[in-house]
Amino acid sequence: MRYKHIAAGLTAASLLTLLVTGTADAKSRRCGPTYEQDGHGSLGTSFTLKSKHDDDGPGGSFVVGEEFEIHTNIAGQLWTITFADNGKVFFTGDDVSTTTGIREQHATANQPGVTQHMTADALNHATGETIHGFVDVLPVPACGG
Repeated sequence: MRYKHIAAGLTAASLLTLLVTGTADAKSRRCGPTYEQDGHGSLGTSFTLKSKHDDDGPGGSFVVGEEFEIHTNIAGQLWTITFADNGKVFFTGDDVSTTTGIREQHATANQPGVTQHMTADALNHATGETIHGFVDVLPVPACGG
């Protein structure tokens, strides 16, 4: 009976440690605000572009992540998407839309002390619609900026 109480105590302590360290870790990863732009493409399709500093690059290195969503409910359309940082392309790829849209997420290297002009461009091959989104991500000293 005593062993059951010890085991229960150890389990509770382990869970509490996991909860506390998980919360602290999530807070310590915060590297400044998320910059966001909501807009519409040339034919009215809405989009959201988000970008922020983060410390989840290789080996815990600082990066600037970019997330781009195209809010289309038409499945089967081919879109070419390009991400750039201060004009330098770091991702290009083709996506086929689903009824829930398109979502791409990629990171690029942090540039300390520099405002990073992040862009996302998309071309719908079926309709010719174009989308151009951009946000300026300011340097964050606590995150290598």
